[in-house]
Amino acid sequence: MNSPDDPTPVYIDQNILSHLREGKSAKEELVGVLSKLQERNAVFVFSMTHVDECRASSQPEQFVEVMEELPVYLMEFENACDQQSTLLLGRARELLLEPEDTTHHAKRLIENLLHVMHFASGWLGKTEAQRLKAEMAAEMADFWETIQRDVDWDVLGSELGGQAKHALSAAEGEMGRLIESMFFEQFRDEWETAWIKLKERLPANYAQLDEVPDEKAVSFVLSCLEDRDREAVQSQYPKGFWSNPESRKTGELAGLAFMLFMCGLVRDRRVKKGNTESRMQYFRGQFRDGVHIENAARCPVFITCDKGAARLARSLYAYTGIETKVVELQIRDAAAR
Repeated sequence: MNSPDDPTPVYIDQNILSHLREGKSAKEELVGVLSKLQERNAVFVFSMTHVDECRASSQPEQFVEVMEELPVYLMEFENACDQQSTLLLGRARELLLEPEDTTHHAKRLIENLLHVMHFASGWLGKTEAQRLKAEMAAEMADFWETIQRDVDWDVLGSELGGQAKHALSAAEGEMGRLIESMFFEQFRDEWETAWIKLKERLPANYAQLDEVPDEKAVSFVLSCLEDRDREAVQSQYPKGFWSNPESRKTGELAGLAFMLFMCGLVRDRRVKKGNTESRMQYFRGQFRDGVHIENAARCPVFITCDKGAARLARSLYAYTGIETKVVELQIRDAAAR
């Protein structure tokens, strides 16, 4: 346990950084709140998930200014079961403004696989399966082209370079076949059937679901699943599993958070409205919310301006045995990302 003089790591949600940019109406109010936390020995923490989100913006340099002014510390750790993490100051500028490399493209490619779930849920409107497949195939082709361009084949030599090219070509072909073989319409039909059954068991009015206490919310949603599905989920995510470091696996908490979003524990209408690009943007945002919630579990405090993220975090932490305190800040334009 920290002594009174030890700093308290506070994980800040991405929306906090967004509201602190120049010209945002809530900036002055937020600065005052964060200054009071600093007076109480708080140090603000960010992760590589913040880096990915900031880099995806049109003006990442604005986020650099915010992160240097606070300032914020980068949290580094190897995997979910690590007992210790390292906090590093002064990393924001180099990480946010560095040229894109294969790692950045790979992360974006992985996130783009969420398109399948978005389509299956019916939240992409009239988007056709073949069009979505074509877009995913184009994104995949861009990724492999980037790898080919970034690798220094001369350093590898003719024999090793030839083997590497063959392996990359095989992997590219396999991923292309995987996308082409996906039964998008079948996934959507299966989701619609499952969703109809789930809605029959959930409260007719979502306000009633919102009234379920945080400590009971996850168990309540799981109880609404069909027996076979509920048993499978509870087997993978038993209650209190995160309190045992040996039971943790990177991505599991984020995966559970995203599943609960898909089941309606929290909701964002923006994943269903607007043009296809904006829908996909907010759908990816929901996935990243889950990753932030998992990262924040390593800190004593998680602060956010997002009501849905706060509800999801409190509910997940109560179910999984995480002691992180969730602080939801009420500010004027909290609906904006």
